[in-house]
Amino acid sequence: MTIAVPDSLGLAGEDVRGVLALARASAPNIRFDVRPEQIELHTTTPHSRDTRLDCGVALLNVRLALQGHGIRPLVTLLPGPTAHDAAAAVRLGGYQEPSPDVLALLHALRTHRRTWTTFPELASWRGLLARAAEVERAWLHVKNSTELVLCTFNQGAAAEIRAGQAMQRVMLTAGTVGFAVSPAMDPISLSALRADLRPCLGNTLVPQMVLRLGAG
Repeated sequence: MTIAVPDSLGLAGEDVRGVLALARASAPNIRFDVRPEQIELHTTTPHSRDTRLDCGVALLNVRLALQGHGIRPLVTLLPGPTAHDAAAAVRLGGYQEPSPDVLALLHALRTHRRTWTTFPELASWRGLLARAAEVERAWLHVKNSTELVLCTFNQGAAAEIRAGQAMQRVMLTAGTVGFAVSPAMDPISLSALRADLRPCLGNTLVPQMVLRLGAG
């Protein structure tokens, strides 16, 4: 039995269903509450760093999917009681035709494009991925030829959601030009990473995760 999805943000229920399906593809543990005036993202388990990162991934997917429908999303992180204590809420911020960049990111998201065969030269991807992180108010520090450190400008829950959005945008951006970036799979001590990088990053940037060219 198919459960009806209500209209929201000016979209018909079936279009909202498509937005949510795309959002869940990368973050299945996020729950969406759809209301006429906003779409809320809730974690299905107690708030933790990992669930907030997942929320950021899903939130970026929602934003892109809405932009694909010509909607400019207006996002509030940790909106509190006005959004039933959601991790994030998305409202209608106006209308705008999707840009070529948005359409390319949507294509990468829909096709899970990961066609890399060799590591690209540093100069060919550094600026591209750095700009993707900056769109999400994050920063990429190049650790070596295959490792990147994704940083935010502050700590806390909102910064971790923002880091999830930046990670997803960086990975999708890499996919648009045919290579893969993935989170490092081996356990990493954030405190040790931050201490190690403090001499070159100072106290302004907060390392959040290591990304690698390739499959993690």
